[in-house]
Amino acid sequence: TMVRRFDDLLALAERHPQVREWIVGHPHRALELGHEMPRLIAAYVWLDSHRQSQRYLREISAPGVDTKFAERHRTVLAAMLGVSSTATGFLADLGLRCKPALVRLRPSPALGFPGATLTELAVRSEELAQLTVAPRVAVIVENEISYLSVAVPEGGMVFWGKGFEVERIGRLRWLAEADVLYWGDIDTHGFAILDRLRARLPRARSVLMDRDTLLAHRDRWVTEENPAKSALTRLTPDEYDLYSELVADGLGERVRLEQERIDWQWVQQRLPAARPGRM
Repeated sequence: TMVRRFDDLLALAERHPQVREWIVGHPHRALELGHEMPRLIAAYVWLDSHRQSQRYLREISAPGVDTKFAERHRTVLAAMLGVSSTATGFLADLGLRCKPALVRLRPSPALGFPGATLTELAVRSEELAQLTVAPRVAVIVENEISYLSVAVPEGGMVFWGKGFEVERIGRLRWLAEADVLYWGDIDTHGFAILDRLRARLPRARSVLMDRDTLLAHRDRWVTEENPAKSALTRLTPDEYDLYSELVADGLGERVRLEQERIDWQWVQQRLPAARPGRM
């Protein structure tokens, strides 16, 4: 009977108060997962005993449990363990290692990066932060193909910003003294990313995110999905005016100019690092 099955689940969890508490609090879900309960308890025991171990979830070693099982039942395990159920929060709260965050960059050979003959690197953000380099200029580009197309300035580097992942670049303390240029899309999210970057690098300057560039490419505008409406406090007056106009649909409904749609000759004239011969 259902009552007996429930009693059997409670008996399985007898030595694990947190699991037992979850079963009592979620009886219907517990019964649905009845056949999985031995493995759930095994996963719970391994995870609970490896808190703050800085191991990868892939290293889980429990009877009948693998990474996919733990990920599939993350919400239940998180409730039992008293941690966040989000993918990154689950690992962080348990003190397990997350997949490393990589930063892609194209450095000038003059900077003497390891592997000086390599034209592009993808480096773990925490390891990149430990390097001792002093770039003269750093250009952060939102779009991948634009990032690959921009010439690397002498004594500088070009980063792929990749949306809000730009914060990883902003945390690089050795960029504090560099001339940092940010080139993003001309839309509400582009300015939101710029604003967030300036929380880390307040002297960062925007390029090709101005009214002239936007109006010169009216025939290439697209519609922005889910525009941002936040109050941005780190924009210059000109940037804030344009951002406010985009938010208010002053130039049209949800106007967006993606950077890869900007004429390349226009880019070369206005972005020093994009000019031929600047390597």
